Amino acid sequence: MVSDNYPSGGTVFTDTAQHYVVNLKQKLVVSSEQKQVNETIQYVYEDGSKAADDYNAPPLNFTRSVTTNQVTGEKTYGDWQAQNGDSFGEVVSPTIKGETADQLKIDAISGITANSADIQKKVVYKRNQGTIDVTYIDETTGQVLTKKDLSGGTDDPSNYTTADDIKSYTDKGYELVSDDYPSGGTVFTDEPQHYVVKLKHGLTESTDKKAVNQVIHYVYEGGGEAATDHNATVDFSRTITTDRVTNDKTYGDWTADNGDSFASVTSPVIDGYTADQLKVSEMTGITADTEDISVTVTYTRNQGTIDITYIDQTTGQTLSKKDLSGGTGDDSGYTTADTIKSYTDKGYELISDDYPEDGTKFADDPQHYIVRLKHGLTEVTENKTVNQVIHYVYEGGGEAATDHNATVVFSQTITTDKVTGEKTYSDWTADNGDSFASVTSPVIDGYTADQLKVSEMTGITVDTEDISVTVTYTRNQGTIDVTYIDETTGKILTTKDLSGGTGDDSGYTTADTIKSYTDKGYELVSNDYPEDGTKFADDPQHYIVRLKHGTVVETENKSVNEVIHYVYDNGDKAADNYKATIVFSRTITTDKVTGEKTYSDWTADNGGRFAAVLSPIIKDYIASQLKVDEMTGITVDTADIERIVVYHKVPAGIIVPPVHPDKPSQPSNNQSKIPTAKAVKDSKPTDVLPSTGDSQKSQIVLTLLGIMAVIISPLALLLRRRKQ
Repeated sequence: MVSDNYPSGGTVFTDTAQHYVVNLKQKLVVSSEQKQVNETIQYVYEDGSKAADDYNAPPLNFTRSVTTNQVTGEKTYGDWQAQNGDSFGEVVSPTIKGETADQLKIDAISGITANSADIQKKVVYKRNQGTIDVTYIDETTGQVLTKKDLSGGTDDPSNYTTADDIKSYTDKGYELVSDDYPSGGTVFTDEPQHYVVKLKHGLTESTDKKAVNQVIHYVYEGGGEAATDHNATVDFSRTITTDRVTNDKTYGDWTADNGDSFASVTSPVIDGYTADQLKVSEMTGITADTEDISVTVTYTRNQGTIDITYIDQTTGQTLSKKDLSGGTGDDSGYTTADTIKSYTDKGYELISDDYPEDGTKFADDPQHYIVRLKHGLTEVTENKTVNQVIHYVYEGGGEAATDHNATVVFSQTITTDKVTGEKTYSDWTADNGDSFASVTSPVIDGYTADQLKVSEMTGITVDTEDISVTVTYTRNQGTIDVTYIDETTGKILTTKDLSGGTGDDSGYTTADTIKSYTDKGYELVSNDYPEDGTKFADDPQHYIVRLKHGTVVETENKSVNEVIHYVYDNGDKAADNYKATIVFSRTITTDKVTGEKTYSDWTADNGGRFAAVLSPIIKDYIASQLKVDEMTGITVDTADIERIVVYHKVPAGIIVPPVHPDKPSQPSNNQSKIPTAKAVKDSKPTDVLPSTGDSQKSQIVLTLLGIMAVIISPLALLLRRRKQ
């Protein structure tokens, strides 16, 4: 049932038709259908017997839905669906020893569906056939002697060993080198087996010997054996190798067993005889093919020689030579005594004689002797001197000091050759130096030497003449200069130069010259020249007189005045004039030498300003200026100052309260107080009354002042014109 709108408890009939609907649908039942596809692989031998377990692949499962209509019984099938894939994977065939599969693997199978039939596969194994080969090699020739080929089923025994074949070859002279075939035999395997038996030709070695002989015969010149023969042998050997297979023989090189040479042989020494060969030389390059060697050394009776050479060692020349000869061992019968005496009688002296004093015998070896002589010499010494004298004299004559004397001594040796009589002179040598030292001239007071020092004289030789030097003393001349300096200008006024003999009085004082300058206005500052004069000395003397310009100082004054007039508006005097004065002063300095004047700055003696001044109070009158203001900056060039204060009558009916003009402000403690000019009044006005009334009325007064300003101005102008 799908739906039912009829009441579940039923209903009742009504006047109106009732319609109900019950909806139904066919019932469907869904089920699942399964199916498998299998793969089986059989492994068998050729005879069909089992070779290995079958391979069963995991089955491939397929499902589909089946829908059954419960009303009609009709079935509806869905598509088959692979549950675990739609292919079988590749399968490698098992390996079985000795067998080979006809299929090494079963390939993968894809595209399997539910409709695919089960898959059956078969793998057949065939028995393997093994092969073995054994190769016999002649290592000596490198050739293959033979090869043994074997075959059989895998794992079957080969039933073969190499022993018999090897023996057949060793019987022929071969020797086994190696055999890699198993000694107990082997079995056939799947893989081919290769073995090698290596043999070589057996060899037999023997040694062949040979000798080369040397004989040295020692005989006298007249016949007969002088010494036993010397015999020596060089032995050679070689190897003979016989091939036991081919019987071929191989010969090695001959080698010297004890060297390939005969050493040199020194012939025996036989007193009184000399061999014609002192040594039989070494013989090299001896080979097995060298013939035997025979050498004869013959001895001859020796003849000895002696020579004695007489040498003049002085000249290096040979004086004479004595040659002697005789049979070995015979006495020479000679001495050098007589010959030496003949030379010493001529002035020679014997140095050495190596000939035996008692003579000698002839020997096999030549004998050489030397007698050395030299020229006898006599020596004497010769002397010579070079003298120096220094004279010290005054310019006008006379000895000034004792002479200075010095001597250089030279000597030489004279050598006389007693053989030739020749004389040899050595160089002159200075016994006490070859120079005269420098000599400082004596100091004599008041005199000067023309040479303060006689310089060192070097290079004195035996040929230098005697030396004479004169030092002359001259009376010293002293100098004095006196310089007069103007200290004011720094200039030199004059210089006085004086000169004279050392120790003499200068005859000069500065008094007159100083007076001449003070008369011109100078003043003396200092004078270091001695007041009583001085004497000339060896050293120059310098003196200074210092003067300065004398001056006269004067004071000049000048004043600036301030006057304040107090008048009525009709021009009449209202009060005494107020006067104040500032006095300026400066100094005038006059140079007494040049007359030049120098002015100092002007300075105010009593201040540089005029103080503020309060106008006097006159009853019933009011001043045009209650206060004349302070005036500052007054200088010497300021003109005199004149002011007018005008008094006006106060109109009737106006009461003028007392007015107290403000006093000039006093300077504070931290302000400088400038002195003001002194105020001077002519006299005290009689008609000036003290002011009375309230200070608050000052505003009224100021108002009146403003009104009256118009009246006052013409009057002030009138007064100025009158004054002019």
